[in-house]
Amino acid sequence: MIVEPYFYLIAIFSVFLHGMGKGGFIGAGSFGSLLAIPMLSIFIPPFQAIAILLLPLIFMDIVTVWKYRWMWDLKILKFIIPLAFVGIILGTLSFSYLTENSIRVIIGLMAVIFCLDYYLRNNSSEPKKPSVLGSYFWPSLSGFTSFSIHAGGIPLSFYLLPMRLDRRIYVATAGLFYLSINIFKIFPYAYLGQMNFTNIYTSLLLLPLAPLGVFAGAFLVNKINQDWFYRIGYFCTLIAGLKLVYDGIQGYLS
Repeated sequence: MIVEPYFYLIAIFSVFLHGMGKGGFIGAGSFGSLLAIPMLSIFIPPFQAIAILLLPLIFMDIVTVWKYRWMWDLKILKFIIPLAFVGIILGTLSFSYLTENSIRVIIGLMAVIFCLDYYLRNNSSEPKKPSVLGSYFWPSLSGFTSFSIHAGGIPLSFYLLPMRLDRRIYVATAGLFYLSINIFKIFPYAYLGQMNFTNIYTSLLLLPLAPLGVFAGAFLVNKINQDWFYRIGYFCTLIAGLKLVYDGIQGYLS
């Protein structure tokens, strides 16, 4: 059992931010991961921190799916979930070769470029379909980065945000997507020895906090209009991308 009180303080804050992201406050969940994993790694190995957050994430996903039940877009989900599974498998196979810092820098740079393009050149409110290449690449990358650092939300936003879905459909679709891939991640995490008694026990201690952030995020979604929902989504994705790049560079320098 982990007894360090500061570990639980950071973990509680992370779980709440993740819950807000699951409830629809775009970017909060990814930002929670970017803050939590480096800070929790002060006390425990990084991949152990990632594994401990998995069960609370699954519980949040269940709450989100129930909250927005039947609002999801099944056509989108049938296409992107299998691709995300492929990304998770690739993440498992390449686990011993890629560093977390390299993943942070690559995904962070993509997020920054994606958002700057929106703000500087391409901020139309008209829906756009992803390119053929992007349609296969972003969901697969989402599975890969979700496995590696619980940051699958940034690549998924590259795929979903340009579609300009109704905000509730967006949240419901993302929620069922995350639930599917997080359940699937149990198997490779177990294979890598992280679904042990200590990690599961710590996860269960954090579990009761999971719904609080979800309902806070859902409350904000209902209070924000469609245009502001997407403006905040792009802004949070930009901040999360910058934080990823910063953390990756700091990791290389330290």
